[in-house]
Amino acid sequence: MISLDTLLLFVPMAAILVMLPGPDFALIAKISLMNGRPQGQAAAVGVALGICVHTTAAMLGISAIIAQSVLWFSILKYVGAAYLVWLGIQAIRAGQRAGQPLSAAVVKTAQQPDAPRASQRLTLRQWLHFFGQGFLTNVLNPKAVLIFLTFLPQFMDPHAPLAPQFLTLGSIMSGLCLFWYVPLAYMLGRIRHIFENSRFQKWMQRCTGLVFIAFGLKLATAQAR
Repeated sequence: MISLDTLLLFVPMAAILVMLPGPDFALIAKISLMNGRPQGQAAAVGVALGICVHTTAAMLGISAIIAQSVLWFSILKYVGAAYLVWLGIQAIRAGQRAGQPLSAAVVKTAQQPDAPRASQRLTLRQWLHFFGQGFLTNVLNPKAVLIFLTFLPQFMDPHAPLAPQFLTLGSIMSGLCLFWYVPLAYMLGRIRHIFENSRFQKWMQRCTGLVFIAFGLKLATAQAR
């Protein structure tokens, strides 16, 4: 059982760690501004589930194996880097399409009063698409492996069963992730209409694309030790 004093120290430090800008933040901000609130919140749920996966991996010792193995750490970091670069390229390509004129059908639909409200309804396939982006961005990040391997044990009692402590601390971090990213997606989704002109869309997509590529290149140079 984790003491109250330990939790009072862990929660604010974990909150700071969750709120630090990184690939998760960039992804959710980009999706919320470019696609909408429910899409950003779906990605936030994916990030939270990714935290649960990292917690389970650390609890089972899988994270330690990955961190100590040059091969497995390299595989994870290059796959994660490639995924971020792919997201960046997709965003840049979307930015190039943003400046193209809309078809008459699309313009007519956008002018209908019920169009914005309808656009907020996600099909299961759409929800899973954005959920998957958040999940993969988080779970393929080898730096998260190191964080869960080094950060969580600092707040654990080595003389008590470790599994319940891992689950407790990991659940708190996952909850903090939802508590931060879901309202963030809501706020950015609310102001999305301000930035709906094509010039901003093109600029935003290209900038976020470059940010994802930079994160991917930085991740590719990450070291296990």
